[in-house]
Amino acid sequence: MKTPASSSSSLYERLTHWLQARKDEKQLIDYVIKTVEPKIKNARGYRTRLKQPIKICLEHCKKMVAEVPGPIHLKDSDYYSDPLIRAAFIGEEKIEDLLENLNDTLTPEVSAGQVVFALLTMTHKETTEFGSKQEGNMIIADANLRSVTFSDHKLVGLSTTLESSREKLETICFGMILEAISIDLAARRTDLADLRERRERLQAMSEMFSNGNHAGHYFGYVNPLDLEKLEKVEQLLRENEEELVQARAGVEEPEDWLEMLAEHLIIPEKMLNFQAITMRLDWRNVVTEAADTGANTIILAQCSLSEETVRDAVVLAYKVKLK
Repeated sequence: MKTPASSSSSLYERLTHWLQARKDEKQLIDYVIKTVEPKIKNARGYRTRLKQPIKICLEHCKKMVAEVPGPIHLKDSDYYSDPLIRAAFIGEEKIEDLLENLNDTLTPEVSAGQVVFALLTMTHKETTEFGSKQEGNMIIADANLRSVTFSDHKLVGLSTTLESSREKLETICFGMILEAISIDLAARRTDLADLRERRERLQAMSEMFSNGNHAGHYFGYVNPLDLEKLEKVEQLLRENEEELVQARAGVEEPEDWLEMLAEHLIIPEKMLNFQAITMRLDWRNVVTEAADTGANTIILAQCSLSEETVRDAVVLAYKVKLK
């Protein structure tokens, strides 16, 4: 996965002019095409075809970002007083280090004590272990417990207002969707090229087994093993042709690429989507349903890119501490 998520900051820099102003529709459409496949410009009526799909995709990004939980306002005296932060940083990674690194990216206009907003993203892993748990008045030993750990924490979309932070995140999401579409198109082309190469190899094998040997050509001798192999090769050729017919659909011409792009933009949730997840965790980060264990319920947005779970997310707000 050339990895869409890895270039989020550059995506913001490249898209911010168009997405914040939202005035130059022509430039925005041109950028979308340049990102996915520049030759789409050769398709007639591409601007008209993409106008509404791009609008739908942008609205999807706006809706996704608006539904991310938070902001969680961190307390200066104790960042870990919030249950979610305590659960998210139960391991070796510390939120203080994350915020300190983020402070190095602040613009000179941001002063100490000013509240800023950013999106905290991370991955979580669940493991099963044995331990004791309480059910009512009973203590059960050697129970199966689900333990949750969070890692690879990052902060993105830093801004001095919640509104502008969300605008940055919308921009990042839109860019991720475009790059995911580009990757999908490239993968389809690669599959098509592989199928064509395989067809050439099978055709060469068919030629060899049917009349490529001197004994069969000059003396009429046919090796029974060659006939068996020929039958298998011809069956593979038929299957290959069927796959080629399917693979060529929507991949060969600029009009095909335009239609594919438009269809992806109309249903952007298949490329990128956020879904709320809820966990009730005790002090050990063990999942529990008990109401009287001192456990806390945390809510995160889980980001899925091209149907693969990528990150958990929540919006934070904190006061800047400068060195």
